[in-house]
Amino acid sequence: MRALALTPLLVAAHALVAPPRRATRREAAPSSDEFPTDAPARTQETYLDRLAAYADEDGYTLDAPTRYSIADWWLNLRNLPSSSVLQRVQGHLVANTFFAILVSGLAYAIRAEHLAFDTTLLEAEHLNLGAPFELSGGILGILLAFRTSQSYDRFWEGRQVWAKVVNRVRATARTCRAYVTTAAPEHEAEETAALLRWLEAFPLALKQHLRGERRLDEFHCLGNDERRELESADNLPLACTYALSSRVDAVRRASEDTQSASHLLWWQLESLLLELQDAIGDAEAIAGTPVPLSYSRHTSRLLSIWTLGSPIILVQSMPLLLVPPATALLSWMLLATEEIGHIIEEPFGIHDDRPKILPLQRYCDIVSRDLAEENRLVERAVAGKRGAAEVDEVADVGGLY
Repeated sequence: MRALALTPLLVAAHALVAPPRRATRREAAPSSDEFPTDAPARTQETYLDRLAAYADEDGYTLDAPTRYSIADWWLNLRNLPSSSVLQRVQGHLVANTFFAILVSGLAYAIRAEHLAFDTTLLEAEHLNLGAPFELSGGILGILLAFRTSQSYDRFWEGRQVWAKVVNRVRATARTCRAYVTTAAPEHEAEETAALLRWLEAFPLALKQHLRGERRLDEFHCLGNDERRELESADNLPLACTYALSSRVDAVRRASEDTQSASHLLWWQLESLLLELQDAIGDAEAIAGTPVPLSYSRHTSRLLSIWTLGSPIILVQSMPLLLVPPATALLSWMLLATEEIGHIIEEPFGIHDDRPKILPLQRYCDIVSRDLAEENRLVERAVAGKRGAAEVDEVADVGGLY
C-alpha cells in the first residue's frame, strides 16, 4: 500500500520544485520619452536593472537574477490559496474531494453494518486493490514528466525566438545608423530614420501577429502613410520586412556604378532582415503547432481515473476522516503539474484563458528604448568626431601662420 502513489508523487514533486518567485507591483512603465536625445548617460547598474525587470502583462514584476531562497518557504506556502494554478484546477479538485467524501461515507456505513454488503465478494487469498495503482503509477509519472518537459522546451524555444528578434533588430539599427550611405545623400537622414521606424515597429507587429491582434493605433513610431501600408497586410511582421527591404534597396542603388563598400553593406543588411523573417516562421511554428490533442486527452483521462480511484485504496490504509483531505492533496499535486504543462506550452499568449507567459510587450519596449539609446550614442559620437575635426582644422590653419 505504501507504494500506491510513490512514483507519480515523486515525479510530480520534481516537476513542481521550480519555486514561484515573489511577485510585487512596481510603478507604471515610463513613457516613450524616457530616453530624450539630450538625456545624460545611464549607468551600467541602472541599465542592467532595467533589463532584469521581468514584467508580465498585468504589471507584476519579478527580479530575474533573484533565485529561490529557503527563507521564502513560508511565503510560498501562505500564498497557496491565491495560486493561479490552484484556481485553474479547483473544479477538478472539488469533484475529487466530493467523491472521496462519498467513498469514506460508504466505507463507514459498511464497517458499522448500517449498509448490507456481501463482503465475500471481496474475499481472495491475497486481495490487493492497490495493485492496479502501483502498476499504473509509473506510467502516469512518465506521462506527466514528459508532458511538462515538452511544454518547457516550447516555452524556452519561444524565448529564444524573441531573443533573436531583439538581437537582430539592434544589429540592424546600429548598422543603419552608423554606416548606411544611400543613392541620394540629401535624403540620407530621412531614409535612415524610416529604417529605424520600421525596425521599431517589427517587434510590435510580431507580438500582435502571434496573439491574433490587429491594433494599428499602437504603432506610434510610424507615420500615417506608413500605417496605411500595414492596413492591407494580413501578416503584419512580414509586411514590416517588405517595407524594410524596400528602404534598404537604396543602399544597393548607391553602389550600382561604383565598387564601393555599400554593396557589401546592403548584403549584410539583407542577411539580417532574412533572419528576422526566419524568426516569424519559427514563432508561427510554435504558436500554430500545439501538443498533439490525443496525447493531452490520454494524459488527462488517465490522471482523472487515477485520482478518482485513489480514495477507494486510501480508505483501507488511513482513518476515514483523513481520506478526503489526503485525496485533495494528492489530486492537487498531480493536477497542478499537468496544468503547468498546459500553461507554458503556448508562451506567446494567443489564448485569453491562459496567462501570458512571455512578456512580449516588455520586449517591444526594450527594443524601442534601445533604438533611442543607440540613436543618442551615435549622434554623440558623430558630434565628437566633428568637434575633433574642427579642432584639427584650426590647428592646421594656425600652423600656416
